[in-house]
Amino acid sequence: MGVEFAWSTAATTVPRHVLESKIREDIESDPESALVILEKSRFILSSNDPLEITINARMVCQCGKAFASLSGANDGSKLTYSYS
Repeated sequence: MGVEFAWSTAATTVPRHVLESKIREDIESDPESALVILEKSRFILSSNDPLEITINARMVCQCGKAFASLSGANDGSKLTYSYS
């Protein structure tokens, strides 16, 4: 399973490596995501609030189709995944 991360906004206070590691850990341990993320996928992350407390992401497959989204805390402590 290949996973890439792309940031659509320049987040300066977000611990990127911590958040990306947490997302990888979540998808590797979640049976629902294992069925969806079979090939190379990209997580397009952004933070729209001024303090960068929350993170949003779209997960897209190699073909560009969005198949899931996530939102939650910038440190990865509370992330909510929604699969389409």
